[in-house]
Amino acid sequence: MKADTKATRANCFLGCSLPDDAVSWLCAWQRHLQQKLSAAGLERAVGWVRPESLHLTLVFLGPLQDRECQRLQDLLDGQCDGLSAPDTMIQLPRFFPKPTRPRGLWCPVIESGNRLQQLHGVLLSAVDKADLTHDSKPFRPHITLGRVRRRFQNRSELKGLQLIPREAPVPSPERKAVLQHIHLYRTEATPQGNLYHQLATWNL
Repeated sequence: MKADTKATRANCFLGCSLPDDAVSWLCAWQRHLQQKLSAAGLERAVGWVRPESLHLTLVFLGPLQDRECQRLQDLLDGQCDGLSAPDTMIQLPRFFPKPTRPRGLWCPVIESGNRLQQLHGVLLSAVDKADLTHDSKPFRPHITLGRVRRRFQNRSELKGLQLIPREAPVPSPERKAVLQHIHLYRTEATPQGNLYHQLATWNL
């Protein structure tokens, strides 16, 4: 898939889409968390990521022009051949960066091997060759479920909220997810939240 040719400059990133069963699991947790927040009078505290927008970010690139997107795509074509699809496990949701300073809700992603880290390294190498800037923070694989609205971030009742039931979690506590597709995404900000458009796709 080729990047569109319309002159555009918007935030872009490289990431993996998720299998349908993982999306269903994440949506079930979103519903559970929405109920917990509503019961505490915090139903408007979080802006939720839409099901079709759930993803795992591999490299955040920031604003790119179309010609920069095309240069990166040309460099990545063929680079992902021979890489194995990462076999990951999605963990229970939690506040990030930490419960006492909640800015969002995410699910950490772990794996038994290092395929995800290898994939991250391959993508970073292509980004560097394309002479593009990127987020230099350490790679912490996760899936964002929602972002805490600014006016709620310091609310004490939010910081003390017990999100995950102490009894047997509903739904299941972890979900396996094999990540088979990498995309170059462009972000579109809308009043209903961000939309993520896939400009290019590579199969693992």
